[in-house]
Amino acid sequence: MYSTDTYYNVFPWHTNHFGSLHGGIYMSWLIDTAGILMSSISQGNYLLASVDYLYLFRPARLGDILRVTAEAKASWSSSVEIEVRGCIKRGTNEELGAIGLMSYVAVDENGRPRSLSVKIEPDQEAEKRRAKRLERKKKISGDTSELLPGMSFGRSYVRTIYPEHGFGNGILYAGKMYMMLDEALAIVAKLYSKGNTFTASAGSADFLVPVKIGDILEIQGAVEYTGNTSLDVGAKIFAINHFTGTRRLVSRTVFSFVSIDDQGKPRPISKLEPSSEYERSIMENRIKEREERIKLSKTLQQRACQ
Repeated sequence: MYSTDTYYNVFPWHTNHFGSLHGGIYMSWLIDTAGILMSSISQGNYLLASVDYLYLFRPARLGDILRVTAEAKASWSSSVEIEVRGCIKRGTNEELGAIGLMSYVAVDENGRPRSLSVKIEPDQEAEKRRAKRLERKKKISGDTSELLPGMSFGRSYVRTIYPEHGFGNGILYAGKMYMMLDEALAIVAKLYSKGNTFTASAGSADFLVPVKIGDILEIQGAVEYTGNTSLDVGAKIFAINHFTGTRRLVSRTVFSFVSIDDQGKPRPISKLEPSSEYERSIMENRIKEREERIKLSKTLQQRACQ
């Protein structure tokens, strides 16, 4: 079995203004640990290819120790599927705080897939998950349309990618991208709900092209679903070459947030009414996906920390 553990102490600079581990940092630590395992397996450069899900069940708080464990579940010619769990340690007790499933691809110095020497035989369920990833990637490939036109409430987040954000091979590190994604989409959630929110989950994301150091990263985020106290903020991520103006779609994803009051309790929010058929179609798809995500979340919460 290929697995690894890392430990993180939650310090003040990791938390938000109400004392919980920042959602983007939480997710980046999960990605960090899975990446360490992939580095060991691949013996070289790698990239995050897909995220199936990231669920943040329980908040880690200032002073907590978070044990993150990553385990390789299956491999193919150049890719590995890795499950990662975040376990919150308080004294002698440990409880499941977060769980994720993602796939990585081994790449050469030119960023092209390369063969792995390790073989972890995939079972039938792993093959089904891989087929879904390929289907999702095919569905969004070639789509360069913008998200915001036709949406009632959204914002665009733009920044330059510097060396501090990347690997040594000149490509944006996935953990940094998820910190940026969480910040960008949380801003949309806070502005819409007119209050504080916490990140509950990140949905599937399939990465079509790498973001390079020097690129301009644009995250277009829009509210795509509202419940009583929760909301889904969808995103389209683009990499822009500022010399040529060329825009490349990097990925499409959705984050779920819960609106909270000053005591950290769920707080009601206003209902979003779709203003166009485009927005209505997106909302209907989100409702269907949401049912599946909630069902999966309940199943995954039964898992124990290993």
